Amino acid sequence: MQPFRAHSLCIVAILLCSRMAFSQHQDSNVVIEQKIQTFNFLQNKGENPVTITEKYSEKYRCNEVRTKVSFSEMYNENETITDVDVKIDDKKAKWITPTCDYYSIENIFYSDARICRMSVPLEKKGSTSEISLVKTYKDPRYFCSVYFTEGYFTENKIVRFIIPKWMKIEIKEYNFDGYTIKKIKTFDQKADADVVTYELKNIPAYVSEAYAPGGSYSQPHLLVLCKEALVNGGKTVFFNSLADQYKWYRQLVVNIGDDKNELLHKANDLTAGITDDIQKIKKIFNWVQHNIRYIAFEDGIAGFKPAKANDVLHKRYGDCKGMANLTRGLLQSLGYDARLCWIGTNHIAYDYSTPSMAVDNHMICAVFYKGKKYFLDATETNMGFDEYAERIQGRQVLIENGEGYILERVPSVVPEQNIQLEKAALHFDGTENLQGTVNISYKGESRSDLLTKIQGTKKDNLQHALTSYLAERDNKYEISDLNTGALLGTDSILNIKYNVKHKGAASAFGREIYLEADFRKELDGFTIDTIRRKYDVMLPYKMNLVTESLISIPAGYKISQLPANKEWKLSNVQIAITYSKKGDKIEYKKQIKIPDIMLKKKSFSEWNRLMKELGTCYREQIIFEKQ
Repeated sequence: MQPFRAHSLCIVAILLCSRMAFSQHQDSNVVIEQKIQTFNFLQNKGENPVTITEKYSEKYRCNEVRTKVSFSEMYNENETITDVDVKIDDKKAKWITPTCDYYSIENIFYSDARICRMSVPLEKKGSTSEISLVKTYKDPRYFCSVYFTEGYFTENKIVRFIIPKWMKIEIKEYNFDGYTIKKIKTFDQKADADVVTYELKNIPAYVSEAYAPGGSYSQPHLLVLCKEALVNGGKTVFFNSLADQYKWYRQLVVNIGDDKNELLHKANDLTAGITDDIQKIKKIFNWVQHNIRYIAFEDGIAGFKPAKANDVLHKRYGDCKGMANLTRGLLQSLGYDARLCWIGTNHIAYDYSTPSMAVDNHMICAVFYKGKKYFLDATETNMGFDEYAERIQGRQVLIENGEGYILERVPSVVPEQNIQLEKAALHFDGTENLQGTVNISYKGESRSDLLTKIQGTKKDNLQHALTSYLAERDNKYEISDLNTGALLGTDSILNIKYNVKHKGAASAFGREIYLEADFRKELDGFTIDTIRRKYDVMLPYKMNLVTESLISIPAGYKISQLPANKEWKLSNVQIAITYSKKGDKIEYKKQIKIPDIMLKKKSFSEWNRLMKELGTCYREQIIFEKQ
């Protein structure tokens, strides 16, 4: 998830305006002239009774100037890549061979993720390079989806499935509207197989846009549901139902081999002196959050079996599965009813009504305590106990329950979970400077967002980083006596207090002083390019931002003008700004509430109108006149 700074939502606006139409290969120098993928289901003996062979060829053409194409294909322990072949202008290029190795991030290698890559030249205008390979899926459960869009504009594409009568699958089609896609179904008598072919023409390159929903919401693709096969004289069931899917998941986690004695020793050490059960659970959760480094590559990892809790404990890093298993193991060692959960984040458009490994990409832990379920996602380093990140809110969650399962939803929360409340008491120092005290409290994802940013700074620079963040990098906004309390404690609210001197906050001309009351100006400039933007906007989390400022009227002056109060209400944003005189002070209040993170394309124009009006409102000034 991209970081979301409530203090400077104009940063989001910059991203939306400058990067919204950015594509990995947005120029027209290279196109895919033709791509053909053929998937064939085959019977086998042994532990893999059904395999799927993909024969794949992709032909690139240079339209303008000499260049190179960087090709890569991910695979894992349940997939193999063979027969890689390269042709340059239809002639074999034996000197070009791929490099295939384990996939790594920051020198941490995954046990099952691998990548095959190479650089292929396009020597001149009109020249072509063609890559072909054979990829074999050892287990149909891992063969989930086929996407039609590519990194380059694709002139012609064929996706073909050869499905023998002994194999039962279902192909679900998503996001076909707006694309030229022809579906042809025939029967191959010799192979006794149905042949389903999709022919596509002129497919635009995949476009990467800031704050766009996951590809399953918008990209044309197929979800392939492998249900069962009549092979080797019997029936092999894959995922006919969610019960089948859970049964397979459970056999991966039921005997992981954790050392329970070591986990109990660690759990007792962490909770020594704590007698309250909830406080013990919070302590365990908080420790895993802040002491186990999260390194997962969520999409593309084939291993659904968590690492041993003890291995994660020793290495001090793990993916979501390993962290969930460690959390479960530590809590279970103390006698709590803790269970593993499978869940698909809001990056994914599907839910468990579609039995497929494509419906989930994450694992968390649930604790059953006194009739309530608490969901613990230790990968969310700075989320408080019983608070839920946007990416899992309202999502279906599959909870282990012995031979059966429990299917529920993570609670959806209101914007108040993520409240950011700023209170300021300010007075004039002279005629152009303001000074006073500021108190800001952060809760939920507003707290998590802030802490995540400053945790990327060395401890000796922590204070400086936080000060710069709060000052919006404005050197005229001078912060002193910064007090934060415990930044990384188990409390769900972070309170920050400081003194401020804001130089040049006001402008004095003759007998008048002009002041814009709002320093932060959240959402200012957050307009969307309605011509270039291709997809909806998915904001990172629901927001409830409240600002309350008391500004003392400068001695010897009176209020000549107060801006009018304003209020806006759209389906996914509510904003109210008020000014009022309270004795010798002016009270400025602002609330920005975003209850729905999905901003649909059809509402972009209305959103832009509001943002422009808000920007105008921010620049309306309080005018003080000398008496």
